[in-house]
Amino acid sequence: MKTKVGVLGASGFTGEKLVDILLKHPKVEISYICAKLEKELKFSELFPKFKNRLNLVCKELNLKEASAAVEVAFLALPHKVSQAIAPFFLKNKRIVIDLSADYRFNNPKIYEEFYKTKHTDKENLKTAVYGLPEFFRSKIKKAKLIANPGCYPTVSSLSIAPLLKEGLIKNIIIDAKSGITGAGRRAALEYHYAHLNGNLFSYKAFGHQHLPEITQTLSTISGKNINLRFTPHIIPVERGIFITVYANLIKELTSSKLNSIYAKYYKKEPFVRIFKEKLPQLKDVIETNFCDIGFQTKGKNIVIVGVIDNLIKGASGQAVQNMNIILGWDETLGLL
Repeated sequence: MKTKVGVLGASGFTGEKLVDILLKHPKVEISYICAKLEKELKFSELFPKFKNRLNLVCKELNLKEASAAVEVAFLALPHKVSQAIAPFFLKNKRIVIDLSADYRFNNPKIYEEFYKTKHTDKENLKTAVYGLPEFFRSKIKKAKLIANPGCYPTVSSLSIAPLLKEGLIKNIIIDAKSGITGAGRRAALEYHYAHLNGNLFSYKAFGHQHLPEITQTLSTISGKNINLRFTPHIIPVERGIFITVYANLIKELTSSKLNSIYAKYYKKEPFVRIFKEKLPQLKDVIETNFCDIGFQTKGKNIVIVGVIDNLIKGASGQAVQNMNIILGWDETLGLL
């Protein structure tokens, strides 16, 4: 019998991609979807590509109905909303995988500072597990509430963590670029085609909400407090995250030694690919759950490039990967 799953917030980019991935998953059945819409309608009417693939009606959220219908609830909801929804599912012993930032921070004060709202579910925050499988798999296996990582933190953490954990890198600067779907499906002047086409701009140079998430994750992995610079940019592509990391090595290392360090952490990881001869490109990860990483050095200077699809490894794909881990399935189910 297939495991019943629900997608709350199915009309957003990550919700739509979740539905797409879950429909291809051999062990699950989508039994509930909801979104804020002007009126109830079939999901295939909202997104015609799902015609003859999914006949469910997308309706306004009814918590009792949703909880009764699912065993796993994916919350593809806006920040600040999930913390009001997750407790109901957890109380009814459902697995919750939250794609918002509501459960990512160990310290609720940091969340409140960067998301400009009070955290209303500090009790469940204590048991939430940060869902970066490559470093927290053992905790994910036992989790009932997953805080799915942000897109920038996913690729940044995976690209830098091995060298930080080995104590080999300092003075880190992350130059990050995102496709427009990273901002979600919302109407805003700066995301109109006429403004974006042929354009590139940076934003939140010192106050981006993913900065404390990156530093928390890398500090947890390395076991010491990490400070770094992070500047995000929007580029005129539909999707994808491309980061260039500039840093100093503690000592000069050969490419062979660096390869062996990354292999130590990622050799058995199904969704991390290390490039030995060239730097990765964005187009090679689009529509995949892969994180591609490459690097080049000169003396004690290193440049690391990391790329992911922000909607898949940066959101929906990683959420499904986490579900697979919790339920004891092959991690790649529905994703390869």
